[in-house]
Amino acid sequence: MQQSRTAIIADDDKETLRDLVKILESENFNVALALDTQHAIQLINRHHPLLIISEIGNQNYDGISLFKYLKNEVILKDLDPKIIALTSNKEEQNEILSYESGIDFFLRKPLRKNAFKKRLSKFFGEEESIFHLKPLDEYEIRDLYFDIKKHLLFKLPSKELMQIQSKSFEILLFLARFPNQVFSREQIMQAIWGNSFKVTLRSVDIHILKIRQLLGEDYIKTIKGVGYLFKEK
Repeated sequence: MQQSRTAIIADDDKETLRDLVKILESENFNVALALDTQHAIQLINRHHPLLIISEIGNQNYDGISLFKYLKNEVILKDLDPKIIALTSNKEEQNEILSYESGIDFFLRKPLRKNAFKKRLSKFFGEEESIFHLKPLDEYEIRDLYFDIKKHLLFKLPSKELMQIQSKSFEILLFLARFPNQVFSREQIMQAIWGNSFKVTLRSVDIHILKIRQLLGEDYIKTIKGVGYLFKEK
């Protein structure tokens, strides 16, 4: 199974961890477990995860402090990870403090597994439909004009024909149709080549490089540790 995203979990409740890991791995997450809050910060800085889950009511896991740290951490601002507070404590004040600290969702123990799956779908479910785009004959964004029927790319306003390889054209068009949305190399590879075993992740990088050589650096942005996006001005 190809991993396209990472989740960090900061908790030591074995039953909850087992359920979370099972669900997350079934949703194509690579899961890293933190031994305590400080270790969670180290893992977050190393992996730049898309999802962070932390217990808030355990001696080793100071979730509130972690969330406040994440709220101000510059390296994560472009990534905007989803942050979930986790606890068996039923006091409303804990939930209020968690939301004030910048979380996206509050999760109570014992874990309601189906509800958690639905929450993941709300956060990340757009991936289910990204490969089923409405077919178009042409598409225009910024100063780029795509003649999709003929597989041609033009630079506006002069409508200069750009010499671009077929797969580079398809990758550029795919990203351009979702401006400012980040896609991992795995997602791009799946969208362009499907399940071909002859293609590697490096192929995506090579085509992104060719696109940049053709158009310059101002169209495709690299989000470190996650993937690429098309910048819409």
